[in-house]
Amino acid sequence: MSELVEPVKANLTISVMFRDEELLEETRAVLEKKYGEIDAVSKVYDFSSISPYYDPEMGSDIKKIVFSFKEPVNRDLLKDVKLFCVEFEKEHSLDGNRLVNLDPGLITLENFILATGKNYSHRIYLGSGVFAEVTLMFGKKNVVKELPWSYRDYLYEPARSFLLEVRELYRAKRAALLKNMEN
Repeated sequence: MSELVEPVKANLTISVMFRDEELLEETRAVLEKKYGEIDAVSKVYDFSSISPYYDPEMGSDIKKIVFSFKEPVNRDLLKDVKLFCVEFEKEHSLDGNRLVNLDPGLITLENFILATGKNYSHRIYLGSGVFAEVTLMFGKKNVVKELPWSYRDYLYEPARSFLLEVRELYRAKRAALLKNMEN
């Protein structure tokens, strides 16, 4: 019989798609108040040039940035973070169209997981309308393993390098967590 054990905490990330710099700063402040200090920030990149998927809702020239939070979180917190992000998006909508799009995720040594409200064959239901998917897998020597459903923008620079950077930050955080568990 297998023994059920709580996994080591993961590194919380939140990706933000936006057009307005002031709204980005407000979003960052709210997220830091809710989830604590941000320890790494990706470069801003042009999301619309990679995919026009959100242009009809948010307009063209959508930018994207990814935040990494300093304190590791229990992995089952992902659902609650997604629910908070959905409410924030609703509060910052105009005529039913989002002005900001937030995608929470978790980074571990093994993978990058994103939360979504959309079901699909490879997604696992977490409850309250939230699903999770392994978006990328990590291999030895910082190999990023693409999956058939991987979002393209996370495979390109600067997001790809940033996720690997956060993975290395997490490696140190994880070691500290494991050391504290031993004591």
